[in-house]
Amino acid sequence: MRDRKSDTAHRSAAERKIGRTLRKGEVVDHLNEDKTDQSPINLDVKSRSVHTSGHNKMRGLSKLRKALRAFKNREKVY
Repeated sequence: MRDRKSDTAHRSAAERKIGRTLRKGEVVDHLNEDKTDQSPINLDVKSRSVHTSGHNKMRGLSKLRKALRAFKNREKVY
């Protein structure tokens, strides 16, 4: 279960960083993927679609890296 206090903490920190309230459809991304790091340099405001597509690309790269490792080791991927 998500902690609502920490959910609002990173949103508040991001709002202070950009100098306005977040708009509908905007999310806060933790650049170093550490959700406990609320430092302004670690926070970036993105639209939900850009944020999701970025994570999907990373997920795809993980699958590609796994397949390449398996190919190098001559293992079956599936």
